[in-house]
Amino acid sequence: MVSRWESKMSIINSHTLKNKINKCNLIPLEVKSIKTTNQIELNINENEFLEFAKNAAFTYVYYYLTYYNQNDYIIPKGWYSEYSEEFKAAVAQHNRLLESFDFDAPRSLTLFIVQNGTYIGIIQENLWIDEQGISKAEDTIEEIEREFYSEVKKINDFQKEQQKEDENELRQSIFQDPEFRFCKNQERRYWYLVELLEEPEMKKYKYLVEPYGAPHIGKIKLFMDKTWMLYKERQN
Repeated sequence: MVSRWESKMSIINSHTLKNKINKCNLIPLEVKSIKTTNQIELNINENEFLEFAKNAAFTYVYYYLTYYNQNDYIIPKGWYSEYSEEFKAAVAQHNRLLESFDFDAPRSLTLFIVQNGTYIGIIQENLWIDEQGISKAEDTIEEIEREFYSEVKKINDFQKEQQKEDENELRQSIFQDPEFRFCKNQERRYWYLVELLEEPEMKKYKYLVEPYGAPHIGKIKLFMDKTWMLYKERQN
């Protein structure tokens, strides 16, 4: 398409749009996606386009609406549950702001007709969340973490130390198991650890190797390759 009209006003919703198209004696059809390079974008507004489609005696007008996904912007609780009350308050402020928005408001509208295999239409955009300077959850949590750098570093350092301790504990359990000496290939070592981590007292170590991957690739493979190397060194 050759041009784009950005609307500073809200875009009409699906129900109202369909009624508007029907009043022009046209049949509205909603599409799930648009995949074509053979298209022409007109530099006219919505009313002018519908008048054009009506006067040109088209039967169908196709429309495609897009929306912002609230889940892309809300910061999940699991991302900040270990932080201070001040950190949580900063996240809560961001999430409350998002919850006050109407995510049913369309982000864009494409109206078009098809003539001889060519899409002819208009595009309206209302980038209402971008215009307010609101970032997606991943970017926002990074901004908040920078504000609380010392706290985040302290927690990250603690988690790294805890992970090292858990890795050592898990390996010690493996070294003490006489059955481990028979795990002489990656396939056996993979299934050995999968079964071991299903034992009630060992499930707490699952996070160390999730996602598991497969016998010849993934976190279990990396963990067990090193475990086997250390085990053989202990035997020498």
